[in-house]
Amino acid sequence: MFNYNNNKVTNSFYKEIIATKERIKVKSGKCRYNYKCHMNAVHEAVKNKHSKLAMVVYMDEGKVNPIIHFLNFDGENYIDNTLGEWTQRNEYYLIRYIGEEDFWNIGYIFTSYRETIKNNRSWWLKLTSDVNF
Repeated sequence: MFNYNNNKVTNSFYKEIIATKERIKVKSGKCRYNYKCHMNAVHEAVKNKHSKLAMVVYMDEGKVNPIIHFLNFDGENYIDNTLGEWTQRNEYYLIRYIGEEDFWNIGYIFTSYRETIKNNRSWWLKLTSDVNF
């Protein structure tokens, strides 16, 4: 694989997200600062008896690196229990809600969305980019 078109893929996905998804406000929760946001969110949801999670895309403060991410949702507030106070530095866009019946399938949902994004690219961008949100 090549990374020749990584910037093009990233910029295109960013433009798609800001044009089609709702920007949401997110509160800082616990800071685990790991790469297991999907598992962190499920843990907190089960522990706090939340009925759904939020799958989002966030943009870092440079707005050049969209990342699929999972948040807790208490019915009123979105809470990031992975990035903690770093939450304040990002823009968050809601992709979809995940009900408690799918909490234990969160890894599959995460992987499936990544594959869907990749499959929506042209064959040329698939060949010349190794971006994997």
